[in-house]
Amino acid sequence: MSSIGNNPLITRLEEISHSFTGLWASSVSLKCGTFFFNPSLPNDIFLDKLTNITCISNEMLDDALILFAKHNATPYVYALNYPKLEENLLEKNFRLYDVQHVLIKVPDSSKILKARMISTDDSMLWSKTFCQAYDCNDCITLVDEIVKKSISFIEYYVDDHINSCVALYEKNSILGLYCLGTIPSMRKKGHAISLIDFALNEVKKRNLELLMLETYQRDGLLDFYLKLGFKEIYEKNIYTI
Repeated sequence: MSSIGNNPLITRLEEISHSFTGLWASSVSLKCGTFFFNPSLPNDIFLDKLTNITCISNEMLDDALILFAKHNATPYVYALNYPKLEENLLEKNFRLYDVQHVLIKVPDSSKILKARMISTDDSMLWSKTFCQAYDCNDCITLVDEIVKKSISFIEYYVDDHINSCVALYEKNSILGLYCLGTIPSMRKKGHAISLIDFALNEVKKRNLELLMLETYQRDGLLDFYLKLGFKEIYEKNIYTI
């Protein structure tokens, strides 16, 4: 069995991750795991996944594969410190596809930083920036619908120049940083870092414990975050067929 229950911090961080995902996707509770999906944004490694797995169950994996097929989604299965699950996945012809790193940072200083908070009236500013950053311009309308529906729970920001975007989600005395992105032509100019610093300042202003984020190994950003002072707490291996 996964050792997640033995580490209170990991449990809290996982709750944030699952809660945020549930605001961007639908979910189905299975025997000992959670299936997330968003048919409007298919084959997304973050939105279409089987995660929160706490037992070895071939029946559950089969049920999940049926659900993935039903929603025309690539099956992504997340394993958190669960070697027996990974052995079982390999036996069922899954392969290791990626690794998700979960990092945290405690703010060490206060900076006077600004960011533009998005409302339902100007949500398209955020959605356009996000879709340019993540190369999903065909999905702008769908993304904007998600933003509008979730804006009561998630704070959406862009930098002053509207070149970068971020989503902040507060839970368990922790601020989760999601959807950080910069439009390609404006990268490496400090726009994303300014939003990270803004988020860290929000952690301090709100008397929260820390800032957390998740990054995928394939995106090649782990070293970037480590150089900014983030600390890796754990990782999840991601399998697919």
